[in-house]
Amino acid sequence: MMIVGNSKQRGVTLIELLVCVALVAVLASLAMPSVITYIKQDRVDSNVHLLNSAYQFARSEAVKREQTVKLVKQNSQWLVNTMVDGEEATLRTFTIEHESIYVGLVDREVRSTGELNQVSNILVSDNDNSTLDYRLCILKSGQSWIGEAAENCA
Repeated sequence: MMIVGNSKQRGVTLIELLVCVALVAVLASLAMPSVITYIKQDRVDSNVHLLNSAYQFARSEAVKREQTVKLVKQNSQWLVNTMVDGEEATLRTFTIEHESIYVGLVDREVRSTGELNQVSNILVSDNDNSTLDYRLCILKSGQSWIGEAAENCA
């Protein structure tokens, strides 16, 4: 005797699988632009924080060693240099992490008191309107902060 309608179904049909794949594809295509913008913004953020870290390191070393530390622009790098045993030595290097990032590096000196020889206003940008650009602002006293580029260290 055969009972109709009491059969167990296992698995999914091809149509159900295709519907799920189509939904995942639509959701992924909607999320992709925001992920790309997030990655671009993260590049700018990480570069400005690494730049500030290099400056803070240079200031710390100048005070600790009680001597002038130079921040030297060399191609797309910022070298933290000081005199060690009568010769100039590089203590740390800041390198721009991605070719799409522009950093307006300048030569500066940090005195043994932690003061800078000149005020600095260093732009970090990716020349993309969908992301926020920043400036590393450094006063002559040595105090530094990161601000939005539009504010121009105000």
